Amino acid sequence: MRWPAWCFVTVEWWAVAPPEPAPAPSLCLWTGRAPGGGVLLARTGRADTRRADTGRADTGRGRVLDEHLTVDADACADARRLDCADVLCGSRPRPAAEAVRWLAEVGCARPACGLAAVPLAGGGWMARGGTDPGVVALPCQVPPQHWLFVSCLHAWLVAGLPLSAVVEAHPRFTYRPALP
Repeated sequence: MRWPAWCFVTVEWWAVAPPEPAPAPSLCLWTGRAPGGGVLLARTGRADTRRADTGRADTGRGRVLDEHLTVDADACADARRLDCADVLCGSRPRPAAEAVRWLAEVGCARPACGLAAVPLAGGGWMARGGTDPGVVALPCQVPPQHWLFVSCLHAWLVAGLPLSAVVEAHPRFTYRPALP
């Protein structure tokens, strides 16, 4: 499965599991008892195009935590989109050393980039952004084709949490692909 070269993504925070069926494509990142724990629901599109109010977090209903532009830096050749992207991700899994180099090059070259992430050839992800110095290895078993995971990481940073805390949260995920 291939993801788009770029798209807008909305991430909602839920205190409890979102109701089924979650729109497709979507990814839920369950963060458990971590600070700010709950469920991050990432899906393509902007919130204002779907509904005006997503509710309040204290009632257990979802609320929009983050909206951003995600760009696949391996597939997108449009320099304007790359420069405006909040999130840059690689779609091609890389060995760890190559991933570190790629993150250093991509993150520093683009002014709006708040998070860059790439899947690892042996499983897991590497990411750079937020308050963590350098690159953070994320051994989460989220397959490379589930690119909305990276949008959940960006929302995690927007919530003021460090990337390194994702590992401590022992996240699990559910994914719904686009309908045929």
